Amino acid sequence: MSINIIKIIGGLGNQMFQYAFYYSFVRKNNDGKSKLDITEFGQYTLHNGIELNSVFGINLKDQIATLSEIKKVKDKHPFFKYRKILGRILSKNPNLFLSKKHFVEKSFSNFSPEVYNFKGKYLEGYWQNEKYFKFFRSELLAFFSWKNVTEQNQKYAERMKNENSVSVHIRRFDKPKTFHDLFYRLRLALVWRTCKKSYYLRSIDLLNKELINPVFYIFTDNINWVKKNIPQNKNFILVDWNRGKDSNQDMYLMTRCKHNIISMSSFSWWGAWLNQNPEKIVIAPKKWAAKFVRKTDIIPQDWIKL
Repeated sequence: MSINIIKIIGGLGNQMFQYAFYYSFVRKNNDGKSKLDITEFGQYTLHNGIELNSVFGINLKDQIATLSEIKKVKDKHPFFKYRKILGRILSKNPNLFLSKKHFVEKSFSNFSPEVYNFKGKYLEGYWQNEKYFKFFRSELLAFFSWKNVTEQNQKYAERMKNENSVSVHIRRFDKPKTFHDLFYRLRLALVWRTCKKSYYLRSIDLLNKELINPVFYIFTDNINWVKKNIPQNKNFILVDWNRGKDSNQDMYLMTRCKHNIISMSSFSWWGAWLNQNPEKIVIAPKKWAAKFVRKTDIIPQDWIKL
């Protein structure tokens, strides 16, 4: 039996992109055979592990591939990672030196419709483009629905309904817990960006002009940076109570705000995408990655790029 296996790894936002891609893959191909590979979470120390079940109650049990199923399609060459990097450098194609059964997403955030024709392949990527799954928005809104929300967050969600509430996500990268995490973050910093102070100030200024009495809810992993760089008044609320296993509740509150200012982050991307306000204004950074990375297509057309 030939099945496709889709890898899931990363923080909650990346897991959501990968699961949304997996769901669309199954639906478009009428394919009940495709499965998920979550094995790398055994060595993954960043974030909170796989959260699709604990946060949203998604039952992954029957969707997880066995080790024997993964072995049949995943490239197990000892120098796999280096061959993938070499292919990307030489031809911008990470699959150049890989097994024909193992397919790596060719470019960050760009839509590759040919993947829907694959049979019996291991698919590795982040699939950060709504073109993969936007036609299944109603189903994904149901899937990505929080099964538990703390009382404090419920109260703020109710408050946000009666305000011109704006989420502002300021990400400065998570603090590394181990040397491996530090190395991973340094490598990540070569590709991905953190937004400059000017981006946030311009975004806030724009919404101050567009909205009547906006209230800005600040979500961040670096409170000290925010206090030093973002002028605040009574219309600024620093959301600093969701930590550790409750960090996903920050995304929940972002979805409940009427408008969103996101960072270069899949976490706040989903906070904005799941926002169901039909008149929402979403502001996103125009430059999403380092200059040497191919042009990305992660921002939906109706969002404002600054």
